[in-house]
Amino acid sequence: MATSNTRDSQVESDRSILDESNLNLQRIGFIGSGAAAGALARALATAGQNVVAVSSRQSSRARELAASISGCSAVHDPQLVVESADLVFLAVPDMAIESVCESLTWSPNLAVVHCSGAHSVDVLSTAARAGALVGGFHPLQTFAGRPDDAERVAGSVIGIEADATLKAALTVLARNIGGRPVYLSAENKPLYHASAVLISNYVVTLAAIAAELWDTFNVSRNEALEALLPLLSGAVANLKQVGLPNALTGPIARGDGATVEDHLESLARNRPQLVPLYQELGYKTVDLALQGGLDSRSADAIRAVLAGSDDDAAVPH
Repeated sequence: MATSNTRDSQVESDRSILDESNLNLQRIGFIGSGAAAGALARALATAGQNVVAVSSRQSSRARELAASISGCSAVHDPQLVVESADLVFLAVPDMAIESVCESLTWSPNLAVVHCSGAHSVDVLSTAARAGALVGGFHPLQTFAGRPDDAERVAGSVIGIEADATLKAALTVLARNIGGRPVYLSAENKPLYHASAVLISNYVVTLAAIAAELWDTFNVSRNEALEALLPLLSGAVANLKQVGLPNALTGPIARGDGATVEDHLESLARNRPQLVPLYQELGYKTVDLALQGGLDSRSADAIRAVLAGSDDDAAVPH
C-alpha cells in the first residue's frame, strides 16, 4: 500500500509540474533513428507518450522505427518532424547536432533537445535564438540498436540540462520511462561524459586487452572473452551488492605484492607495451584498497613493486 501511495503521489506531483510549466509537449518527434533514438522513442511510446514522427538519412531505419510505434510516421524531410511535434529530439551523432539544428526552421512554440552526454545546449543556439526552448536529455546507458533496447532505459540515469521550465517537463518524461533524472550544467558535462566513457567504453577496451593476453597460451580472443565474462559479471555484481571499496578483490586488495611483481615481470617479457597501463591502474587500485582496509605498510610495498624501486615509490601517484 505504501508503494502505491508513493506512486500516486509522484503522479500527482508530475501533473503539478506540467501544469505549472504551461508547456504543451503532447506530440514528440525524432530526427535520427540510431540506437539511442530507437530506445528512447520506443520507451516513450510504451510509457504512453505520443511519438508522432521520425526522420533519418537512413530512410529504411526510420520506417522500421515508425512501424514499431502506433501512430508514428516516417517522413523524408526532418523539417516535417519539426512541424509535426511539440518536442523534437535531435538524436543524431554528436558531431552533427549543431549543423542539423542550423538547417531547420524553429519557432517559439517548440522545444528541442539533443541526446548527447558530452555537449551542452549551446549546440542548439539556432533554435534558442528563434525562441524555442532547448535542452539535453541523455540516457546514461549503452544501446545495441535492438528493439529491446527500450527496456534498458528503465532504471538508467537521464542527464538533463535545460532552463527551469523545460527542466520540469523533461523530469516528468524521464520518470515516465523509468529513468532517474540527474541535472547537469555546461560546466560539468565533460566530466560527466568522461565518467561514462571510463565505466563503459574503456571497460570494453580492458576486456579486449585481457582477452588478448590469452593468445600467449594459444587461446583465441573470442574464447578468452567467453572465459573472462563471468569474472567481469561477478565484479559488477559485487559493485551492486557491496559497493565501493568493498567490491575490490585480488592481489592488491589482499596485500600480495609478490603476485603483482610476477605480473609485471611476465608482461615485460610478453607484452611490454602494457606495463605502464598495469602500473597506473595498480597505483589507483592501491588507493582504493587503502579505503577498504589495506594497511599502509603493504600499500607502500606494492607501490614500490609497481614503481620498480623503493625510491620511485615515494613519488605520489
